[in-house]
Parts: sequence; C-alpha cells; structure tokens
Amino acid sequence: MIEIREVEENELMDLFDIEQISFKNSYRISTLADLYGNPSYKFLGIFNRKRLAGYIILLDSIDVYEVIKIAVSPNYRGRGLGKKLLSFVLGDLDKNLMLEVRVSNGTAINLYESLGFEKINIRKGYYGDTGEDGIVYLFTK
Repeated sequence: MIEIREVEENELMDLFDIEQISFKNSYRISTLADLYGNPSYKFLGIFNRKRLAGYIILLDSIDVYEVIKIAVSPNYRGRGLGKKLLSFVLGDLDKNLMLEVRVSNGTAINLYESLGFEKINIRKGYYGDTGEDGIVYLFTK
C-alpha cells in the first residue's frame, strides 16, 4: 500500500540513507536535521508498506516553492513512485514550483516535462563536482 505523508523526525535516518545513495554530494544528517527543524522546509515521503521509498524536500520561498531534493530509493525505482510523489505535490500547490536538474539526468527531465514543467533557464557550470550545467524548470499553478 502506497502512502504519501510528512516525514517524521524519527524517519530522518531512513531519508538520509536514500540521500547518500542518490546524490554524489549528499547532505550530512546534521544538515537534514537543521532543514527539518526550519518551518520554511517541508519533508514529504512516499511510503510502501510503511517503509520510506522516496522523499521530496520543499522550500517555501515566499512567492514560489522550490524543490530542494527529490529521490527514490534504488529498491523502488522504475515503479512510478517519483511521479506519484511529485504529482501529489503539484495537486496541492497554492503557488508556482521551481526546481533545478543536471542536464545529464534524462530520467528526471522526462518526468518533469511530462508533468508540465517548463524550462526557464540554464545555469552554466552550476555543478561544482563536474562543471555540468543545471536546467531550471518552473511549474505554473
């Protein structure tokens, strides 16, 4: 059974495990805990049989929401859980949503474009680890 809800504090280590596997430059657990304690950030998880399968971290930036992180555990990839999670967020918005993605992340780009995100900018050399460009997308509510 799939459930989408806010991540609870005692589930941050599970989120951290997915974070470390999913990102070359993953956040430290202390960084995640700091963000979690800040009311401007919202942590949502998608759970499969009460087990965290993926998450999204949103920042309320006054006039727009920003996706800070979105990831699905490798054990659950390819099942549409990222799309379900993002669709849930898009259905609950009261303002626009922005995100940024590496130009090499074709899977994510296809997902974002299939959900109606529009490319609004390219950040040249945005990623310090590779010098790769980042694409900025906007979903207009």
